[in-house]
Amino acid sequence: MNGASERDHGYARYKLDGCRCYRCGFAVSQYNAARERAIAYGTWAPYVDAETVRQHLRNLQACGAGLRSVAAASGVDRKRLQAILTGRPERRTGPQERVRPALATAVLAVEPTLEVLGAATVINAVGTHRRLQALVYAGWPQHHLAAALGWTDVNFSALLRRQQVTVRTARAVRDLYDQRWKSDPREHGVDAQAYSRARNHARRLNWQPVGAWDDDTIDEAGAEPYTGSETPVWLAAVEDALELEADGFTRQQAADRLGIQRSTLDTWMSRYRNRPAQAATEQEATA
Repeated sequence: MNGASERDHGYARYKLDGCRCYRCGFAVSQYNAARERAIAYGTWAPYVDAETVRQHLRNLQACGAGLRSVAAASGVDRKRLQAILTGRPERRTGPQERVRPALATAVLAVEPTLEVLGAATVINAVGTHRRLQALVYAGWPQHHLAAALGWTDVNFSALLRRQQVTVRTARAVRDLYDQRWKSDPREHGVDAQAYSRARNHARRLNWQPVGAWDDDTIDEAGAEPYTGSETPVWLAAVEDALELEADGFTRQQAADRLGIQRSTLDTWMSRYRNRPAQAATEQEATA
């Protein structure tokens, strides 16, 4: 949790600042329960109570999402959303009391993602940090990443120490990460010395590689990096290498991307290919 946040404890603080205190967790659990009930009711009821939809819209607004963005994401006209929130003053009507299930489902499906939040909204920087750190681990010097983002080296260094960033910055870093995480820096103007310095710097600071994060956890403040505790390290590396080779990487490039020696990867590949035979032998021995 970011101690500098000025948001009240509740849904928005849980989502944007990673606060996992009891009050924030309880607010989200209550909201999720109400949301699931509303969606479930939508499978059979001709109308549902608009209050859950109204509360969801308020939660999204508290997170920094504007009605135009919510309208675009849900496919529901902005004026209809406004009618749910405040009514139609020109018609002298109050907030809408009931809505169609399809409308409720569409609005309740909207989450406070980078696409929905306003560009100036301030959010937790954890996902931004993890993406940049993973790129440095892959061999991208910080100077190159700063230049790609249109920043100075000083601004880039400051960003890595900042606890919060704007959605605009988070989007820019996410897009850069998506463009470069599979690319070999040495094929894009990074010399061998700078490549090695970047990788060594990342290791010294215990930064995590690209493979340590799934897309659905990289932005979660409380998420732990994947360390191969359930899958043997050598097997996880082979699976990653096979995926990289399927994408056109050579064996040497795959080893470099994974941060292991080519000879080590070759040994693990051989072990991987022999696994079926070994498993069959073990099964016959125990029969």
